[in-house]
Formats: sequence, structure tokens, C-alpha cells
Amino acid sequence: MLKHKCPPKVLLLGEYTILSGSKALALPYWELSGQWNFDKKDTEDYELSRSSLKSFLTHNSVQYIDSKRLGDDIERGLWFDSSIPQGYGLGSSGALIAAIFNFYSHSKGNLLDDKIALGRLEDYFHGASSGLDPLVSHIQKPLLIHSFDEVEVLNRDLNLNGFFLLNTKKPRQTGPLVSIYQEKLKDPQFKQGCAEVLSKEVNFAIEAIMKNDSTNLHHHLWHISKFQWEYFPEMIPTQLRGIWTRGLESGDYILKLCGAGGGGFVLGHSQKYSLEEMSSILPEHSLRKI
Repeated sequence: MLKHKCPPKVLLLGEYTILSGSKALALPYWELSGQWNFDKKDTEDYELSRSSLKSFLTHNSVQYIDSKRLGDDIERGLWFDSSIPQGYGLGSSGALIAAIFNFYSHSKGNLLDDKIALGRLEDYFHGASSGLDPLVSHIQKPLLIHSFDEVEVLNRDLNLNGFFLLNTKKPRQTGPLVSIYQEKLKDPQFKQGCAEVLSKEVNFAIEAIMKNDSTNLHHHLWHISKFQWEYFPEMIPTQLRGIWTRGLESGDYILKLCGAGGGGFVLGHSQKYSLEEMSSILPEHSLRKI
């Protein structure tokens, strides 16, 4: 049990547009993970995890798990030992919920039923959750999300050459950013652009990944980046605006939002340069492979 790790997720494509009907593509990110631990530590992470788990037991969604057994283990010193940063768009709470679900649920193995249960459990952290973040951490395979009610597990590796994560070193909260997006949808021009331009480019980019078509992938990522630059300025951290436009102008690399944006991690892609070369091009920024 203690050796079983739960990864966070990377939402590769579909941020915001999934709310408007586009597809989305999410995958587990094994560079970071969390796992159960009974060893007491004199750290803030230990204390915060223990406090959070005790509070979680009061949530009304515990009907989906064996709350007594979880409570007993918490009394024995259980905590979630995680390297996943909070507020960075990788689904830190999703990994925790997946870990709870993996060991304490009444799951019968139905994908959509599990997604619903995971969403209700994650409501504790977000108020309302689709269940997709913890589902990726639970299944530990890439998910092609056709809609909130149609999720496909991909039982094959995807070619993610050229993708990287850029750490803004600035945590953020998802809720206020989603509220900004929903407010912007009241503008007919913005709503039309999301439906007729951005959502289509997202679907085309996902199709390119599925077909291992790197040339068209980079083309569609460029259009996604350009649209986000023009219509999502609030979601792009100020310190990235210079390198964001530099990528658009040169075509050497592309930056796009990873999740809600506003900070956390930003997704990058280069058809031309390796991760090591990109680290030299952007020396002031911390890059991670996907």
C-alpha cells in the first residue's frame, strides 16, 4: 500500500474549451507523485496533510468510501506524502482523492461511475468537480475526453516529443480564473471565437497527436497560443508575455495554458529544439519534460 504512487495529471489540451464542448486530452505525469505514509515527520507538509484528512472525513461525500477504515488509519498516523505542488494546475487534490479512492472505495470498476464518485469526493476541495483530474490519477493512463459523459482510456503510449512544462513559480487558484472565463463568454465575439476557432484548433491538435502528426500538431498549437494571447490575457502571467510573443513570432517554440493559467505551469512545445536546447533559450525559466 505504501509503495503505490499516485501521479498528478497534465491537461495537455482542452483547458476551458472542454466547458464549451471540445474534446480534451489528459495524461498522468510521473515526474511527480504522492503516496500514503505512516511515518511521522516534523514538517509542515505532514501537519497540513493530517489536518486536511481529518477535515475530509466530515465531508458528505464519504459515502463513496469506507470512512471508518480511513478514519482508523488516520488515527494510526496516516498522511499523504506528496511532491506535487498545490496551485500549479497539475491536480494535487486529484492525486490525493485518487489515493483515497484506490484504497478505501467501494468501486466496482465502472469508469463513469468511478468518475462520478471521484468528482463528489473532490468537491471537498473545489466545491464542484468533474472528477476528471482524480480519474487520470486513478486510472494512471491517458484519457481522451470526448465529453464529460464520454471518456476513453488510451491503452497506448502517446508521442509527446517536443512538449515541456515551464514553471512560473507562481501558484494560483482555479475558481476565480474559471469565473473570468464564464464572464467573458457573455461577449458574443469571444463566445463565437471559442466555438469556431479555439475549440476546433484544440480538436485538430488532439487528432494530430493521435495520428502522430508532429507538423500539423505544431501548426494547431500555434493557433491555440495566438488565440489565448489575444483573448485570454488575464490568464497569461506578466513575466511570460515577452517569451510568449517571441515564440509566436519565431515559431521556434509555442507556449499555451496548462489548465486554468494565471500561474502554475505553462505548457510548451518545440518542433525544432530539445529540452536541453530550450533550457538554454529560456535560461531564466525552469523547464520540465513531459
